[in-house]
Amino acid sequence: MKRPRLLVTRAEPDASDTARLIADLGGEAVLLTTRREAAIVEAAPARPDLLIATSPRAFRLGEAIPPDWRTLPCLAVGAVTGEAARQAGFTDIRIAGGEAASLKPLLAPFAGKRAIYLAGEPRRPELEADAAAAGLMLDLWRRYRMEEGAATDEVEAKLAAHIDAVLHFSRESAASLARSIAHSPRRENLWRAGQACLSPAVAATLREAIGPLPFVPRIALAPERNATSLVRTALALAREQTDTQFD
Repeated sequence: MKRPRLLVTRAEPDASDTARLIADLGGEAVLLTTRREAAIVEAAPARPDLLIATSPRAFRLGEAIPPDWRTLPCLAVGAVTGEAARQAGFTDIRIAGGEAASLKPLLAPFAGKRAIYLAGEPRRPELEADAAAAGLMLDLWRRYRMEEGAATDEVEAKLAAHIDAVLHFSRESAASLARSIAHSPRRENLWRAGQACLSPAVAATLREAIGPLPFVPRIALAPERNATSLVRTALALAREQTDTQFD
């Protein structure tokens, strides 16, 4: 039986990790990296009262985090970022629900404290606004930059093959894919594939980025906020499309 082909737009090393997961679950990955990561090297600020991280890249890239910071409270946006913090040696890790907004309840107990946000570029303003509203003094320590990375010929080569479903892990990656294929003659073909989104916020960004179409795109949310759930959702969309073709 032919394996469903799922498009993955993540940067390495996440792309290869996702490709292995897709293979384990019965699919075939098509890798099209639309954004590439680059380290930002900045000297460490003064020791804060706590750290905030919204991506595992915050621990993998950038200047080394001082060893004596590892006992500080570390607020992580989700389980994957929390695991990266644990692997980096942090012991007091507090995990939110996967979106920046879900960090709000974790910020409240630290009113009046000084936090460092292990930030990427570009970044959204919500976390900084929420920290200010909670009474935290927030400093940025930039760790990495995400850069647009897909060339036109690479996009066309990957889209020439049939794609059954697309994985959307973040708002930024969904918008980046839409920009990458905006002028492709195969644009509508890709949006006819199933679109699996990790969260409602990702789905909303995707709908806005896609823009008007002569059909309603098939967008589905993963029931759990993790890679396995997202891949299973994409596989279900792919098989649904296959079943429709043979009705």
